[in-house]
Amino acid sequence: MKKVIYRQEEHKKPLGGVKNNERCRISLYLHESVDCQSLDLVYFNDRSSDQLNRISMSLDEVYPSDSTQNSNYEIELKSENTTFDKVDDYEGYKKYFADLSPLDTGLYFYYFQINYHDGSSQNISRINYEPEITDDLVSWQLTVYDADFSTPDWIKGGIIYQIFPDRFKRSDSYTAPRAVNEEERTRRNDWGGRPQSGLDTTNYSAKDFFMGNLDGIRESRSYLETLNVDLLYLNPIVESSENHRYSTADYKNVDPYLGSIDSFKDLCQDLKKSGISVILDGVFSHTGSDSIYFNKYGRYPSLGAYQSRESSYYPWFNFIDYPNTYASWWGFDNLPELIKENEDYTNYICNQDDGVLKYWQDLGASGWRLDVADELPDVFIDRLRESIKASDPDALIIGEVWEDATNKFSYGGRRRYLLGDQLDSVMNYPWRTAIIDLLKGRDTKLFKNRIMDLVSNYPGPALDTLMNLLSSHDTARITNCLVLDVDNFRHEDKLDYKLPADLYQKAIELEKIASFIQFTLPGIPSLYYGDENGMEGFSDPFNRCCFVEDDRNEDIYDHYKALTEFRSKYRAYFRSGFEFSLARENLICYYRNDIACLINLDDRPALVEEIIGGEKIFGNKETYPTEYGLVVGPNSFTAIKIK
Repeated sequence: MKKVIYRQEEHKKPLGGVKNNERCRISLYLHESVDCQSLDLVYFNDRSSDQLNRISMSLDEVYPSDSTQNSNYEIELKSENTTFDKVDDYEGYKKYFADLSPLDTGLYFYYFQINYHDGSSQNISRINYEPEITDDLVSWQLTVYDADFSTPDWIKGGIIYQIFPDRFKRSDSYTAPRAVNEEERTRRNDWGGRPQSGLDTTNYSAKDFFMGNLDGIRESRSYLETLNVDLLYLNPIVESSENHRYSTADYKNVDPYLGSIDSFKDLCQDLKKSGISVILDGVFSHTGSDSIYFNKYGRYPSLGAYQSRESSYYPWFNFIDYPNTYASWWGFDNLPELIKENEDYTNYICNQDDGVLKYWQDLGASGWRLDVADELPDVFIDRLRESIKASDPDALIIGEVWEDATNKFSYGGRRRYLLGDQLDSVMNYPWRTAIIDLLKGRDTKLFKNRIMDLVSNYPGPALDTLMNLLSSHDTARITNCLVLDVDNFRHEDKLDYKLPADLYQKAIELEKIASFIQFTLPGIPSLYYGDENGMEGFSDPFNRCCFVEDDRNEDIYDHYKALTEFRSKYRAYFRSGFEFSLARENLICYYRNDIACLINLDDRPALVEEIIGGEKIFGNKETYPTEYGLVVGPNSFTAIKIK
């Protein structure tokens, strides 16, 4: 018997982050056996945790243990929408509630305090996702965001496709000129060959180029149409000495191996004809040492910071022992760190007359993915948003944040990414972890808790534009992750590793389920190039192999085509709104408005009692409606339109 019932997703209204102009009601059920004289809700602002605010909770309803379920009880059950355990029995519980008046924008935490008749007290804390009466203090989170916070409507319910430009497609219509650092680069003529790595290349430095280019992407427009893509996210395209192009050489120039400024303009214009927008990777934490700004090797005509203290770029960098010792990104000396607080550098990026952001948006970019957002100080992100939105209020700003972005701690303090004045949303790595762990460990309750953590913490506008990914340029591919322990796989065995046929087929079947979840949770699914073909690969550089359109697993490709068509057809249902209905052994059900999404991980069919009627609109197995509920097949995913 639980002494306390409190589930944030059900007993805090409204669900998720709260606007700074709206009230919030928090309810809690306490068993009658608890000797409670009074119950307090205690909350505090994260920036002033020593200043506690206390509200005495009011007794709302009593459900005596010897009572019958009267009409009021039935109404109460329905109003609370209690669905986690299918039916919750409130007999023997007292319901308390407290109303919070509108709070200032910020991050808050709260817990409950029971005051006993003998004068003592204890806390009700969040222990392993559950409420527990204890002397410990572990709080729940309450995010309060700006009521004017909005995110671009044009991408909601859509689909993102991510491309690593050097490895997607090489068009013969473009001939790459010599680069400034041509002698440092290796032009590969074996499209589809194995990328160089530290395992087979001495002093590996990511300088082997397969010569993929922007014209190749533009010529793939019809391919992107078949996958119903709405937004193309490109890894960096600016001039750089390395194939990943995160070592910026010139913020205002396309790398000559990829194309020209006109190539980028043509790409954006052509894709727009198919309703596809483009966002760029903004790498503003560091530059390359081989760049017009640092110019360590003297290859550029500019006077670089490494060459002279008189360089206009010298104040942008942090030299410890000039010129050879300087702060660099994670210790890589080819990536000197920028001083983001430097006003001249900030203006170079954010100036509304000729800044880098405006420059690319004027050329056709519809937004930005901000690389290592947690390494950009607040004052810099503030200026970024101001500049990006001034050029286009509908531009999208996605940050690279690997954790819960509402309570991320970096730069010596709590970040305010999603309170309404910085990012629109973030890359959703926590749900990627949740999906992989679900399919490998089958803990449906843990999965539900992880999903609802973000749903409860994130503002609605940010939740609706989350970038939901299964693979990226920074992770092993999903096929490998679903059937291998990629984090502990022997590094020296990665070079030529291919999944055995039986393991590969298992990965494909699991990827179908994973992608169904990815495409139906709140936010925007992001498909990393080649996942639709069943590409394998460990982390960098093995996750960045060449895309060969015709070298694919037809089974998974057909699945993704059908999945993207399904999402596109029912896009209106996936723009917003979410309710997690059921999480029991091997079975999950959640709703996107009138669409029920069912996942059965059991090797046997499962009965879903709560679904009577409705129309199957997507799935991999047959369903069987009965008077007792819907029977779904083993190892299945299903979408049912209820109305």
